[in-house]
Amino acid sequence: MRLKLSRDYTAGRHRDASRLRDLGSVPDLQLVSEPDTALLSLIKVSSRSQTLDEEEVLEQLAGVEGGAPGIITPETAPQQGVEVVVRREMCDLVQFMDRVPGQLEITTHHLFFLASERRDGHSWVTGNFKVRLDQLREIHSRRFNMQRTAIEIFLTDQTNYFINFSSSKVVTKVYNSIASLRTPNLTRVGIRKPARLLQSSGLTQRWVKREISNFDYLMHLNNIAGRTYNDLNQYPVFPWVLVDFESEELDLTDPGVFRDFTKPVGSQNPVIEQTVRERYKEFDDPTMGKFHFGSHYSNAAGVLHYLIRLEPFTSLHIDLQSGRFDHADRQFFSIASSWSTIYNTGTDVKELIPEFFYLPDFLKNINDYDLGKLQSGDRLGDVILPKWAATPEDFIATHRGALECDYVSSQLHHWIDLVFGYKQTGPEAEKATNVFNYYSYEDNVNLEKIEDEGERRQIESIINNFGQTPTQLFTEPHPQRMTSLEAWRSVVRGYGKKSSCNLLEHLDNVKTHCVDVSGEEDPVVFVGTPTIQTRALIASGNPEQLVTVTISGRLNIHGWLPFSSTKSRPFTFQFDSNAHFDRSRWQTVAGPFSQDLPVSHNLFILSPNNKLLVTCGHWDNSFRVFSIERSKLLARIEHHEDWCCALALDRPRWGLDETISLRIT
Repeated sequence: MRLKLSRDYTAGRHRDASRLRDLGSVPDLQLVSEPDTALLSLIKVSSRSQTLDEEEVLEQLAGVEGGAPGIITPETAPQQGVEVVVRREMCDLVQFMDRVPGQLEITTHHLFFLASERRDGHSWVTGNFKVRLDQLREIHSRRFNMQRTAIEIFLTDQTNYFINFSSSKVVTKVYNSIASLRTPNLTRVGIRKPARLLQSSGLTQRWVKREISNFDYLMHLNNIAGRTYNDLNQYPVFPWVLVDFESEELDLTDPGVFRDFTKPVGSQNPVIEQTVRERYKEFDDPTMGKFHFGSHYSNAAGVLHYLIRLEPFTSLHIDLQSGRFDHADRQFFSIASSWSTIYNTGTDVKELIPEFFYLPDFLKNINDYDLGKLQSGDRLGDVILPKWAATPEDFIATHRGALECDYVSSQLHHWIDLVFGYKQTGPEAEKATNVFNYYSYEDNVNLEKIEDEGERRQIESIINNFGQTPTQLFTEPHPQRMTSLEAWRSVVRGYGKKSSCNLLEHLDNVKTHCVDVSGEEDPVVFVGTPTIQTRALIASGNPEQLVTVTISGRLNIHGWLPFSSTKSRPFTFQFDSNAHFDRSRWQTVAGPFSQDLPVSHNLFILSPNNKLLVTCGHWDNSFRVFSIERSKLLARIEHHEDWCCALALDRPRWGLDETISLRIT
């Protein structure tokens, strides 16, 4: 869950980081990293709905007989309602780039985490949390350093925790202990394989049918593939969508403004793509194997590059740069410049993060950090936006619109194949220039089998610095999304499965027929048609009626003429015979209208079954219900101190009876 943003009033603690960048060294400068890390932990936990006092946990532990790790079944409780410990395991709470060691307690009522390690006198007590079992919403299996040794717990209040254990076996035990307690709100668990979890969710079919947006679908894929906001090495990844950042106006109907979704972001330039292919053929490291790119499209450094203007990412960036801000020209200062670097150099292959589609704040230097000066002499401040975006909010809105537009919807499945699908590994990845570092793939790493501690630390360092490829979710080509018209036709077919003809499939053959209901002396102000065709209407020979009301309140009913092959216009509307040929039998809406109120269509509402006409705007401030079939006033309701000027349906679908629910203004 994204933390609530607030102004950093302690920005002065980063001034030394700016001075160290500019001067190279600062006399008597004391860089204290641990308190900063503790502060980041405090920031993280401050957004939690509940915290746990250390003494409270110790009281819980003291109440457990023996205090030894393992399973204590709820049946051992001396009486009903007593809280007992079900399982206790040592673990790490993962927060961005930090690991807080501690212990997880599972009881019959709560989950507890108590940090156990102290560093230089600073306690990790800020990492503690206490969660009621009825707050658990989802539990997903997670990787940590490419090993299936972690879980992520999602709560009903939208907060979440990322917890890493010593082995995958411990993860299974923890999950089984929680599942055995039958928590009421735990609706989804991802302990099974991510690909199977996605298949059972039906999300892909919903996206194909345009029932969910592109943004929502990508977030779901990231979540199921193990990407999380809690670990910057596994941050959610989103695609670069646009390539036009120089035009004054952005034309989303022009395919030329979009990237090529069939290729990785590092191969968008044909010249660079050819260079990458040639280098791949010549390069072959016996340890690392072949790869197209020496960097990854998603890693912790890339996330901090984009989010440098927001805490706690500013502090994390400074820690990553050994206590200083990076040089200004290497920072994120312009969207157009970032894309130009990717397109023209081939050394930077970073994709985007979700914030590019919903969070304008990361584009602003709201804390007024001293981020340095470019070689041009310009001082870094807010991110320089494309010409077609006036403000950060405007950029986010337009950029999100680009992600959801028809062209991207038709091409996005290609990018999904590269990042989450069958082009992620193997021969298809080679063809698509989509091969990365050997240790960035889950199946190539098994740290539990590496006995040499030095080798293990080296591989962990490669994983943390290089990046991690998301878990593969698809082994077959991802289906393409329906167009808007195809989705519309699909919905219509669903509503009319018994019909042998779909009107939408024969639009070219549809003819337009008109009925003249206008008059110079008494013009028509209201036209209504039934939205529900009942069997009674069809059996009566009056299907698809047309009801009109003139400015004087005269009511006419029109319908289709009977079919005849001898007529040149076999299907056409006619005036109601009673009203058309005998003026004395014209039906009139009862009651005069207010003289101060112009008679318009807002004063009339027709029921979907053509039985009732509701009117307002009358001189006595009433609104009235008129029966069309019986030409009779059914009701007059007077509850207003002034005349009503408009009527609207309260619900999009009424029943077929005469019960009416209106909204009156």
